[in-house]
Parts: sequence; structure tokens; C-alpha cells
Amino acid sequence: MEIIPFECGPLATNCYLVIDNQTVGAGSESAPTIVIDAPPDAVSHLLPVIKKRNLKIEKIILTHTHWDHTLDTAELKRYTNAPVYVHKNDEYRLLKPNETSIFKLPFEIEAVVPDIYLEDGMKINCGLLEFQVLHTPGHTEGGICLVNFENNVAFTGDTIFCRSVGRTDFPGGSTDTLLSSIKNKILTLPDDMMVYSGHGEPTTIGDEKKFNPFLDEIIDFDSVVSVLSNDS
Repeated sequence: MEIIPFECGPLATNCYLVIDNQTVGAGSESAPTIVIDAPPDAVSHLLPVIKKRNLKIEKIILTHTHWDHTLDTAELKRYTNAPVYVHKNDEYRLLKPNETSIFKLPFEIEAVVPDIYLEDGMKINCGLLEFQVLHTPGHTEGGICLVNFENNVAFTGDTIFCRSVGRTDFPGGSTDTLLSSIKNKILTLPDDMMVYSGHGEPTTIGDEKKFNPFLDEIIDFDSVVSVLSNDS
């Protein structure tokens, strides 16, 4: 597995090319690749690499549908002909992005009809790579994470970051739900698993258990909920 990160757009949103290099070694001419999230300016960052490396984009997977993670989805789909994957509960922002935007934006967002709905526990293949979908609502209703256990890697969108967690004060957000997702889905992963999130630097599950201030009292779930609710 090869991971190429890009920081895109005005909110410094991460998107990722995740490449299965083993398949090329096994005789394929193009390396099967997935794109995780399509923020503003993603196309201008991704296409030169896709063309230079002769990558075959098999899937565009959206961790959730806030505009800073999806603005270039329609354009990227046109260039790559790759299907768009999203959780059903987040579909409505893709279908009506301008009506559901939290703020009035100085540009129009092109609507996208998703091709495949993600579900909790679903397995997704990219060449020889296999990813498991974790439904982790809280930041949005249909937020998801992608985990590759063979390479010990998780892509967490805006569920959890290095030393932080996703905000819950936007429509569809819930502090209780987010912390439940983190406690029951994220913190059960191996401590040495690498975490690539929607913003910021990579981290590990173990480091977040030790150093993430929002998780200091994750065992005492009610006290964490109280702290975050007061900060919202």
C-alpha cells in the first residue's frame, strides 16, 4: 500500500490517493487506486499524479459530505469515471449541496448522485487491498472511517484528529453520538494503527489514547459528554 496525502482548499482538508502497488507487480499495467475525499482544488492536485503514475482510480470514497470534503467530487468523477461511495445518511448534502450548506458560500457546488452506499461492516476492495467500513456518526449522520487491517491503517475523516475530535455543533452533529463512535469503533482498533484524518497530521490510536484531551476521560463517558456539551 502507498498513501499519497494532499492538503487542499481554504480549510486545509486532507484527501488521499491510496494505491495498491502489488497488483502492478502481479502484471497489471495500472495500479488500482482509491481516492478518499474530494475537497476544493483536489482535482488540480490529484490529476497530475494520476496521469504521471498511470493510476486506475477505482473508487471515490467520501468520509462525509461537508462541502470542504466534497466540492471537487463531480469534476473528479468526470475525469476518472470512478463511482462515488457515501453513506446513505449523508447523501442529502451531495444531492442538494447549495441548499444544505451551513453557510452561504461565494460559489456554487455541483450536485452529485452517489453510485454506491456505504454500510457499517462493508468490505471494499481495491486490487489486493481490502478495507472495512466503520459507520462513525456524530460529526455528521453518515460519517464513516475506512480501515485496512493488513497494513494497520485507518482513514478517519472528521471523526477524530491528532489531539482533537470532530466538531458537533453543525446540523446533524451530536456530541454523545460522536463520543460513542470513537469509544466503540475507533478506540477498539490496535494502538499502533496509523490514523490519517480529514485535517492535520497523521497519528496513531495509542497516541490519541494518551494525548488527545477530548479522550482523557473516555472511560468515564458521561463526564466527557458534559465537557464537550459545555464547549459547543
